[in-house]
Amino acid sequence: MKGIKIDAPENLNSGDKKRRDSQYLDTWVNAIQRCLSMKGIRLECKEALDFIGFNLQGSTLTTNNHHRIKEIDKASFFSFMLVLREFLIPSTSKDLLWKEWLAASPHKDG
Repeated sequence: MKGIKIDAPENLNSGDKKRRDSQYLDTWVNAIQRCLSMKGIRLECKEALDFIGFNLQGSTLTTNNHHRIKEIDKASFFSFMLVLREFLIPSTSKDLLWKEWLAASPHKDG
């Protein structure tokens, strides 16, 4: 895959109304993950956060910068995706599956 030129996904800008939809955000995150994978960048690396930063605009970029400063040693792709989701998706969103996932807990049968 090293010989293939891979264009980055479109930039994410919070000013666009469609960006506040959970399905759109999930599609964008999947595209970023595939792009990172194809470029050989592990999601656990700080390089992944650098790559994401180049694909953000406006207040989403500011949110990324604040997250990186606040979580200097702990900032990761996964932690930022949670922060980004909380920032972009309104609390009144009807994304029930995501809310169920957050409420899930491990269960051991008797």
